[in-house]
Amino acid sequence: MSRFETTFRNAVANAERDVLVEQIRANSQMSLQDLGKLATGQLGNLLNQITVADLIGERAPRSGDTSPARKSSGEGRRAAGPAAEASSRKAAKAEVAPRKAEGGARKPAGAEVDTRTAEGRAAYDEAVLAALKGMTKPASASDLTGVAGGSPLQIRTALARLIETGGVHWSGRARGTRYTPA
Repeated sequence: MSRFETTFRNAVANAERDVLVEQIRANSQMSLQDLGKLATGQLGNLLNQITVADLIGERAPRSGDTSPARKSSGEGRRAAGPAAEASSRKAAKAEVAPRKAEGGARKPAGAEVDTRTAEGRAAYDEAVLAALKGMTKPASASDLTGVAGGSPLQIRTALARLIETGGVHWSGRARGTRYTPA
C-alpha cells in the first residue's frame, strides 16, 4: 500500500471515528446498553477504538497519528500505572499549554472550535484569517492551527474556503504549502 493510500485511509477512519464520537455526544440520553447494541453491529470496530476520554473531549491517540502528544496517551501509559499516568497528563498539558504569539495569545493546537454551523464556520474562518494577517511571513497550516486552534482537517477546510473566496493566497505543495492573506 502506498504512503498516500495509507494516509488517506487513516484520514477517512479518523473522520468516521470523529463523526461517531460527535453523534454519541449529541445523544447523551443513550445508555450503555444502547452503546452495546451498536458494538455488535457494523459500527463495532469503530466503537472499539473510542475511549471515555474521546467522549468527554480529551485528546486520544488515533491510528496513524505519530505526534508526541498522542503517543504519550497510548498503551505504555496504561501499563505503567497511576504515577506514570499522572506525569504523562502533566506533560501533555504542558505540551499544549497556550503560548504567546506576536499578535496575542495562541490557542492550544487542536483546541476545539465549532464548525458544525454556518456561524461557527464563519467565525473560525475569521479567526484563521486574523491569525494569518498576524503572521510576519507566509504560514503553514500547522502554524495557523497553533494560533487559531482546531484540527488539521478544520484548518485545511477553512483555508480552502478562504482561498475560494479570494481572502487567502497559497504557494507550494504538500508540506511545503504556505498561505498569505490576499
